[in-house]
Amino acid sequence: MTKPGKAHWDMDVPLQIRVYGEPQPFPKKEAVASGDYKRTGRIIFAAKDYRVRTNPVTGKPEKYDRGYKRRWMDQIARTVSDVLWDNQIMPFPKNHPVAMGCLFFLSKSPSCKLLLPSQDPDYDNLEYAIWNALKRTSAKKGKPGKHPDGILFYEDNQVVWRLQPSGKLWATENEPPGVLITVQDAMYLRDDIEQYQNIKQVSLV
Repeated sequence: MTKPGKAHWDMDVPLQIRVYGEPQPFPKKEAVASGDYKRTGRIIFAAKDYRVRTNPVTGKPEKYDRGYKRRWMDQIARTVSDVLWDNQIMPFPKNHPVAMGCLFFLSKSPSCKLLLPSQDPDYDNLEYAIWNALKRTSAKKGKPGKHPDGILFYEDNQVVWRLQPSGKLWATENEPPGVLITVQDAMYLRDDIEQYQNIKQVSLV
């Protein structure tokens, strides 16, 4: 794949990494009352990372399986980190342009009749979770982040081009749930990218 110690951005071919597990979207924020809400009336925003079910005894909704979206992101981070470590590939440095694609394989329920997964979760939300799982971990409360240089890249704004294959498909026996991540140094794709740089707009009127 690459010589030991060779930087990722020196690779002129795409790298593909397969991660298994049910793809999950990036956890959204929800407004919740702070611990001293009665005294201060302060509202904070926390990650909405849990499932909701009906309690069979009380009949009321209850939260369960907390952190399941974060566990998926941790699985992404561990798998990609292990592949790069085993092959001694360094992450892309800050501001270096990256080309990337994510092909998701989603479980299909027996009752679903859709030919393709044209339903929640949204593709961009699934992709956003991947990007956030692979960027640097910021320092908090004076402590250094776990991945100060990032796992795959320093910041997710470095992704400037989408590679194929990208999209959502149903998982099958041959392709179980998960994601296929394809990544490449965008500098090697400059000719392909720059043909769109000064594209002329054509009026239909």
